[in-house]
Amino acid sequence: MNQLLGDPVSTLGDAAEKDAIIAAINTETQTFADANFEAWAACWVQDERVKNVCVSSIGQSVISGWQNVQAEMKHALVHGGGCGMVRFRQTNFEVTIDRQTAWVTFDQWAEDKDGGTWDSFETRILERVKGDWKIAFIMFLEKHYDRIARNGVCVDDKGHLVWATPETLDTLKHHPHLTVSAGRIRARQRSWDRTLQTALGQASRYHGFFEQWRFTQENGRPFHYPVVLGESDEGRVVVVHVSVHDNSTFLLFDGDGSLDRRLAVAQAVFGLSDGQLKVARHIADGVGVKGAADALGISVNTARTHLARLYAKTGVNSQTALVRLLLSVG
Repeated sequence: MNQLLGDPVSTLGDAAEKDAIIAAINTETQTFADANFEAWAACWVQDERVKNVCVSSIGQSVISGWQNVQAEMKHALVHGGGCGMVRFRQTNFEVTIDRQTAWVTFDQWAEDKDGGTWDSFETRILERVKGDWKIAFIMFLEKHYDRIARNGVCVDDKGHLVWATPETLDTLKHHPHLTVSAGRIRARQRSWDRTLQTALGQASRYHGFFEQWRFTQENGRPFHYPVVLGESDEGRVVVVHVSVHDNSTFLLFDGDGSLDRRLAVAQAVFGLSDGQLKVARHIADGVGVKGAADALGISVNTARTHLARLYAKTGVNSQTALVRLLLSVG
């Protein structure tokens, strides 16, 4: 049995009308989850003005007009086996009523039959039709945190956790260099933590659509930077990555896809050999000189020779400074 969970409502207008509007939204959501096409269709204003807008990690869709909206949904619910959702939670309702029209926004959490979950920001426009509230417009905007930060967390500008998977939280409990204290993600070493918190504060400056757009226009890519925290007692360079997506800051601490791209740029800038680049790649991964030698199947002395030549070409004299410089040019 599909289940829909409600939450306290923050609204403007007549309480009874708001309850009726939220009930109409709940019914549309529930019938959608139940794959009950006829009951779902009864929740809508059935004319050519209606729209169904979806923006998610797999793309975007704008369907206009009742004939197109109902045809798409009939195919999905009747012939496609339904949406697979089994449970919803809708929270933070804001309802504004103007005569025969209502504007509603809320947050939604959903779970599918396989245990997968996702969060979305939702908008509805409803009209009163023969005394009943009917839906004329839907917008679904997915908050795809899990697709952005599988190996990290979403934080605010002070490092407070906004979102994390249970697996990530478990990883943080045993992380050698990062921890969570009073709801904030911190580096265990004080000097490293200052570097981390400064980076998070800088990232927050690019929250907002226009700030992100401007940064992308000026830099040719979204905001995404490696942050070199320092060198561990074992001689390993510790790197995390800070990025901005969807008006949120993400801290990635278990690998990052941009590392190879940045090092490829650094190779061209500094004229690094392939052998030197490979050693630099492993040092950036935090394995140290011996770890790099083992991974590459070369002697430690050969790895040290590559490292010495890396220092000579870049003008630095420590692994931390080397990684910070190489990653800064990409």
